[in-house]
Amino acid sequence: MKIELIDKESILYLVNSLQDFEKDKAIKSGLKSAANVFRKKGKSNLKGRLLHHGKQTSHLLNSFTTRTKRSRLGALAGFDRPGGNHSHLIDLGTRMRFTKSGAKRGIMPANKFWTDAKISEEKKAMDAIYKGVEKAVLRINSRR
Repeated sequence: MKIELIDKESILYLVNSLQDFEKDKAIKSGLKSAANVFRKKGKSNLKGRLLHHGKQTSHLLNSFTTRTKRSRLGALAGFDRPGGNHSHLIDLGTRMRFTKSGAKRGIMPANKFWTDAKISEEKKAMDAIYKGVEKAVLRINSRR
């Protein structure tokens, strides 16, 4: 997932007084909080759309994760192994499939838990980036 609607000038204005390594740290803090917004919404969407609403201990629910990139500015929200290997099949669904011998392999209706999370939480993630960067800048400046 890639978000391109960030107002770079306002973020650069916030981190203008910081040194280079502090700038990266502050921006990564904001990006991590934005990735957490997607992770939380995707997890809640999946919990609400699972078939059985009792105790939910699926591998997919436990595989939600976020990471910040080490060498570049960026954050990733997605899935870890072993549960995340099949997340795209649950999100986008599958069509009827047949083996070479003609055996049916079933159909999986689309759940759209991750696609809906990306669409619905975009504005909230932008706000989280700005608030996260601002909070990190205030924290760094208060240590000086």
